[in-house]
Amino acid sequence: MKDSLTEAGTGERPHSGQAGRVFVDDLEGHRSLGFEALDPEAWFISLRWIAILVALLMAAMAVFVVDFLPERAWVPLISVIGTLAVLNLFYTRLSRNSPGSSVRLLRQAAVDLVLLTLLVHYSGGVENPLVLLMLFHVIIAGITLSRRLCYAIAAFATILVTLMAAGEASGILEHYTLQLVPHYEILGETAHVAFDTVYVAGYVGLQAIIFFLTAFFVTALSERLRNRERQLADSVDRARTQRQLLERSLETTETGLQVHDSDLDLILVNSRWKSWAARFGGDPELDPLFNGEHPLIRGTLESKAIKVLESTGSGEEGQAPTFQTTTAPLLDSAGQATHVVQLVRDVTWQKRAERRMIRAGQLAAVGELAGQVAHEVNNPIAIISAKARLLVSDYASELSDRTASELEKIIGLSDRVAQIASGLLSYARPSGAQHAPVDMTRPARDALSMIQQRAENSGILVADRLPASLPTVYANERELEQVFLNLFLNALDAMSNRGALELTSNVVSLGTDESILEIHVGDSGSGIPPDVIPRIFEPFFTTKPEGKGTGLGLSICQGIVQHNGGTIRVESSPEGTQFTLAFPLAEPEAVDG
Repeated sequence: MKDSLTEAGTGERPHSGQAGRVFVDDLEGHRSLGFEALDPEAWFISLRWIAILVALLMAAMAVFVVDFLPERAWVPLISVIGTLAVLNLFYTRLSRNSPGSSVRLLRQAAVDLVLLTLLVHYSGGVENPLVLLMLFHVIIAGITLSRRLCYAIAAFATILVTLMAAGEASGILEHYTLQLVPHYEILGETAHVAFDTVYVAGYVGLQAIIFFLTAFFVTALSERLRNRERQLADSVDRARTQRQLLERSLETTETGLQVHDSDLDLILVNSRWKSWAARFGGDPELDPLFNGEHPLIRGTLESKAIKVLESTGSGEEGQAPTFQTTTAPLLDSAGQATHVVQLVRDVTWQKRAERRMIRAGQLAAVGELAGQVAHEVNNPIAIISAKARLLVSDYASELSDRTASELEKIIGLSDRVAQIASGLLSYARPSGAQHAPVDMTRPARDALSMIQQRAENSGILVADRLPASLPTVYANERELEQVFLNLFLNALDAMSNRGALELTSNVVSLGTDESILEIHVGDSGSGIPPDVIPRIFEPFFTTKPEGKGTGLGLSICQGIVQHNGGTIRVESSPEGTQFTLAFPLAEPEAVDG
């Protein structure tokens, strides 16, 4: 890897992705313990079965074991307990068929209070301290029902205690003596506090105060707990929303995320990171980043500073993936790093854009150089060409055939140098050359004549399959000649010492009144590798050995073709390569003019 990643491990993380929900899951766990998860009716039924068993056991012991109650109390006690058991069976079946409601719970509590009042009456009345068991119904009502219904239960319990106490005190109801409570003889008769009006009034008043105070405190606490539960539920919803927002934002921005704790265990990873891990996990350069223990994590925990690192994978220069990793600590209130967050972005295209900007700067420099070359080279070349032409024209009779032939070569090569300098200038900045209707056979065959001798010397067959003339296109003939010359020279280089260079054409109708002329330059060389084809028109890109090419030939060709309103494309296979030049046909009026 082209960075400092040298100590990364490769162990598989056990908590991949799931622990990212730790905070929200913890909140939801607290919520599951609150009132939302409570089934009041099931709770009532369960407690009622316990009360039935305890009441049955206590009644049997009080009547038959310790003689706290007279035997005549057994039948009514067992009748009330049996009634409560039958009703509880009915409640159980009812709860299975339909969910409970506040009204149904209120009715059950009222019936329970009536039966509990009867149990207290048959087991000593106001003398029985178990009358305080009614408090459980008030407490349960405060937890499961609203404040208003809880006060209703407290009021109903007070009314029942009052009726029971008044009935026993007035003699309307029979009083069952509970021997557990001390009794005294007064004038030969047993004294019962249940018949003392002052005691009964104070007892009833005290019970009422206890019931309503209990209702007040229980409902106050319950409402506070409900409010806290609602706040907790809101926190869960906000946390879930924020988590989804973070996940969606990271997915939208194509950012990978993972979080490690202070023990370097992975507790959160998003899908983008996983996809990159699956894609680049086999890359020896990027595998430590996505599947290993990144050293930045440990360093961030120690330094508590944000770190940024760029990692480049394996592959051809300019094509290898590049990732930018930002590692930041999460600090607690004491300033200690508890977690480390890693954000990864794919900056491959950004790096390529930077390289293109660098090339653009190079091209600007080439443009300045081209202007100087055009001035410094064209003038001497023009003088050399003029002098050679002057010798050929004025001293032809005095020159031998060989000397005249060599002068013609000097003239041709001088013109070629001038054309190359002009082509470089036209690539670096827009050409000022005039466009006119051109028969494409002329620039193609002029360029072909320049490489004919080299092709013959290399044993390469040149197949000119162009017709005698072609439909005209609107372009600059000299510039097109340079394009063909560059393509022909590249084809000769690709075929080494044997092969065939073929030149063909065709007219393609666009389905409207417009048509385009295509010129095909094909060779039988070894072809262009598929991974290289997208880059062949890039400036300064070349597959030739160092010193054999500048990487500007095809770039200049593309620039000239586009400047003349055409397009250039390439098709290649191991059997050869074909470049296609396409130009719109010139309008008839342009040709006539």
